[in-house]
Amino acid sequence: MSQAAKILLIEDHSMVRQMMAHLVREDLGHELVADCTSVTEGTAAVREHKPDLVIADWMLPDGRGFEVLRETGPKLPRTRWLFVSSNEQGHLVREAVRLGVQGFVMKRSDLSTLRTAITRVLAGETYYCPTASALLVGNMVGEGQSSAANLSPREQVVLRGFASGENPKAMADRLGVSAKTVQNVLSTIKDKLGLFEPAQLVHYAIRHGYIEAP
Repeated sequence: MSQAAKILLIEDHSMVRQMMAHLVREDLGHELVADCTSVTEGTAAVREHKPDLVIADWMLPDGRGFEVLRETGPKLPRTRWLFVSSNEQGHLVREAVRLGVQGFVMKRSDLSTLRTAITRVLAGETYYCPTASALLVGNMVGEGQSSAANLSPREQVVLRGFASGENPKAMADRLGVSAKTVQNVLSTIKDKLGLFEPAQLVHYAIRHGYIEAP
């Protein structure tokens, strides 16, 4: 893509977001249509601006950046996606591939890597940085029992809330269900994973990227 592209940023760390914004506008000469700090804000902005490229952090204050793609991607087939992450776990990269993400860059990469990723993704290519590619291969080789349990979307939400320390009653109110329903879902999660101690569930949630390690 030779002409200036419309790019939207979703990143909650101010310094990183400002650095990316400078790279997009001053270095690469593209149009920055919005810079957002959360899943909620980012989802609304993507729907409004319909950008050529979304550059999003994988972990945001109110959830995972992938949620923005799930909410908006199906209706915006021409929008391309580039995710960045400081969480170097293979299953995250594997999930990005499953979601059709065109680019993935680890935050410890240098700016030239991000610049390359933006340029190549906008050109219609797929670009996963060397670290992300290596993690993907490692995950595919080592994938076994840990990925055998497929949690439903609701189960994932409940696991994330539980592992984050959210009160079951508060979680029930947030989800619009009864506290008993939350407890039933939690019991199903324990059965699926074969993990019955709270600490085990929290460790699983961290290891599989539902929450970040404290």
